[in-house]
Amino acid sequence: MAKICFPHHTRGEFDSLNEAFHFLKNIECGWHWFTLTEIVKCNIYYRDYLREFGIDSLIKNITYEVPEILYDKRTIKHLQEWTTKEKLADYDIQCYSTKDRITILGHTFDGLEDIIKHRELIGKEFMHRLDCSTPKDVNPYPDIHIGELYESYPIFDSYDLSDDRTYQNYIFRKKNITCRDMEATFSIYHTGNFCMVNEQITPELLPILYYKGDGNYMLLATKKEEDCKSI
Repeated sequence: MAKICFPHHTRGEFDSLNEAFHFLKNIECGWHWFTLTEIVKCNIYYRDYLREFGIDSLIKNITYEVPEILYDKRTIKHLQEWTTKEKLADYDIQCYSTKDRITILGHTFDGLEDIIKHRELIGKEFMHRLDCSTPKDVNPYPDIHIGELYESYPIFDSYDLSDDRTYQNYIFRKKNITCRDMEATFSIYHTGNFCMVNEQITPELLPILYYKGDGNYMLLATKKEEDCKSI
């Protein structure tokens, strides 16, 4: 059994899939028909198993661990459909708490706040292009460099005018980040909410971290051989 971490509005960290299923099934709006797919997407154990053995074997593995899930037909169907529509990338996608200490390219960060404090270049999406600028107070680390690409939350009415949340993507390099690096990352296919952590990243642009602007979880895509872990 593998530990579970995935973006969830209530709780996304569990010791096993069995624990996740039974806990979320017993709370309001806890388990949805797409929840299992989200778990598979961002947990290395399930990604590796799917890549090596295929979807039928993965479902057998999952139902061995959680027999009751077999009766959740819509959940199983959604996972099967996702694997036929989306080619699984060769890199890792993992979910972490925003408070986790994580090591990226050999540097250990003390959570998302530490990453934000040491970004050196910022790119804002505007009219389908990227405007790059330097933060007012730049405080770079000597051994790793960070760039942020972001998009503001949409404004639908006057109630949204005071909402300063943003969808955030972070890139990491061992050398100084340039506007060309930022523009190359901006060209990555964006899923909903300006998310660049998906199955269509050019491997040379990894690692990339995504935070949707609220909640307790963030997604990190890295090459499989890359030094990346939580502490």
